[in-house]
Amino acid sequence: MSHSILVLDDDIHVRESLAISLEDEEFEVYEAGSSEEALKFLEAQPVDLVVVDLRLPGMNGTDFIKEARQKWPELKFIIYTGSPEFSIPVDLAEVPCVSNSIFLKPLPTCDVMVSEIRRMLG
Repeated sequence: MSHSILVLDDDIHVRESLAISLEDEEFEVYEAGSSEEALKFLEAQPVDLVVVDLRLPGMNGTDFIKEARQKWPELKFIIYTGSPEFSIPVDLAEVPCVSNSIFLKPLPTCDVMVSEIRRMLG
């Protein structure tokens, strides 16, 4: 069974290249350019995991994760950011559905993220 992933990033180039890499790994991949767009999408189309950029227009990635977790407690999250100084807020770090691995852009290869996605989706 193929798992579905939503890639949430406001940079279309980052989003598309990550989506292509994940599709090559046999995941079903969807894309959203903002937290608001992603929340609307998830109401219509549930997914197994969201790869979340933190710096987004409007609602940021951390607030998106908090809101999405309330609506879909089974949903899993991986943080993908261009901010090397970012660390996971304590209220999210203790949540098993949020990966403790933070992936920094640009990823030299998607292998490590793919391994983490497979681990989280069991």
